[in-house]
Amino acid sequence: MNFFKTTFIIFLLYLFYTKVNSNQRYICSRVDTNEVVNFYISDNKLFLSGLSISGTYSILTKYMNGILAINMSKIGVDSGVEVIFLDLQKKKFSVKSSLTNKKKNTLIEIKGNCK
Repeated sequence: MNFFKTTFIIFLLYLFYTKVNSNQRYICSRVDTNEVVNFYISDNKLFLSGLSISGTYSILTKYMNGILAINMSKIGVDSGVEVIFLDLQKKKFSVKSSLTNKKKNTLIEIKGNCK
């Protein structure tokens, strides 16, 4: 009888552990290239990992329906701002990058769907 109780308690702890960790990771794919993009969320950081784009972003707002994060950098005279919106209700994401240099401003937008 103790074996079944122990097994049941371990099973419940395993379910709790997987539920907690599954809320912090999102697997998505880009609409244009079908590339897999992973989002990992810690306390105040969002980590983006993919073949063509990756980085660490500071979370500005975190709500039940979405997360807004930003990454800013300056290299010499060039500067850049990347903004990520992860829509948790519609299961979509959007990454907007604005690159600025002396010659021109470039805006890049990447969209995708999440599982």
